[in-house]
This record gives sequence, structure tokens and C-alpha cells, in this order.
Amino acid sequence: MEDDFFGSLLFVECKQPGHSYFEGRRLFRPTGHLLDLAVDGELPGPGAAQYAFYEQVEARYTELVPAVQQLIENEARHWLRPAGIRDFIAEFWPVHISIPTITSEVESMEWELAFETVHDKNHTFTIMLQGVTPRQLCIDG
Repeated sequence: MEDDFFGSLLFVECKQPGHSYFEGRRLFRPTGHLLDLAVDGELPGPGAAQYAFYEQVEARYTELVPAVQQLIENEARHWLRPAGIRDFIAEFWPVHISIPTITSEVESMEWELAFETVHDKNHTFTIMLQGVTPRQLCIDG
């Protein structure tokens, strides 16, 4: 399907209610990278609140960086260079975002933002957030 905001999306229908979602890609303006999207929802497609959420993430990205950087450094310090992260924006870039169905206040919603890095091309760092607060890190690879 073609969405006016997110562009071309693939609807992934799940048999279990509330688990269907849309996949796509969109430019993430703060970094200039394409971001894989997983947008929770049903047909006919994502809603205005999900568009606003994405725009809010873009607008507040620089506010997220210090806490995300700290979480990654704490969990992966043995993988990173001895000096650690010098320039997070240059060394890490988002590659995936999950956008939940908007049913409550944005500050209480759970969502994910995944990063790749120059430090280790074989791993993805997925941050689980509640609102704009990073809560947990999962390292895959």
C-alpha cells in the first residue's frame, strides 16, 4: 500500500489480534539514513498519531542521544575502543524503529530504536524505550 506519510508499506497480517503491522522504509532526517519501519496497526493503514510520533522522535533525537549512548557504553564497553564513543552521531546510526499503536500518552508508550555502528558491523544495538527514556538494550549478532 502507499501511505501519504511513510511511503510504500507492506501490510503483515497476523492471525492473533493486535499483532499485525506495516513494514517500510523512510528517511530519518536527523541522520540522513534510511530507517526500516515496523508500524503497528490494521488496514486501512497508520494513523495521524503515529505520524506525529515519528515526527516527535525526529525532533527530539538529539535529546535521546546522551541516554542511549550511556546505555550502550555501559553494556558494550568491552567491545568498544578503549576510548569509548567519541561522537555518537558519527559512530552510531539508527536503522530500525518500531512505532506502536497510539493508545495512551506518548510518555508511557513502549517502542524500539535499533542502531548499527562503526565499532562492530556484526551487531545491532536495539534500545527499548518508554516514552523518551531508554529502558533496556538488546545486542544482536
